[in-house]
Amino acid sequence: MKKLAVVALFLGVGLLLAGTVNAWWPRGGMSYGNANEDQLGSFQKETLSLRDELMAKRFELQNEYNKPTYDSKRIATLRKEIVDLETKTQEVADKYGIPTWGVTGGMMRHGIMGRGMIGPMGSMCQMGW
Repeated sequence: MKKLAVVALFLGVGLLLAGTVNAWWPRGGMSYGNANEDQLGSFQKETLSLRDELMAKRFELQNEYNKPTYDSKRIATLRKEIVDLETKTQEVADKYGIPTWGVTGGMMRHGIMGRGMIGPMGSMCQMGW
């Protein structure tokens, strides 16, 4: 009975500690630089078509990799198109003071736009990510 009480006490203290550490631990959340809500909204509106096209290209690329025999020329073309779209998106982000968008990481890699493609491509390391 004493052992059970000691175990319960340690578990309780451990859970308390874990909750405190979780609440205190700094998050790796997004930094929007000096951008305010209006700038973010403008950025989102201005880049909506770019982001839609980027997502479509990523799906195309993933589908190309999922084929039993994939076309390396098509993959290279899709990669270039993706980088071009990310570059255009980065230019708009720079205009609104939103840091690290597109190829450099930022929102694309931290969950707002997804975490890249999984599967045969791994974490898109072939693109330098």
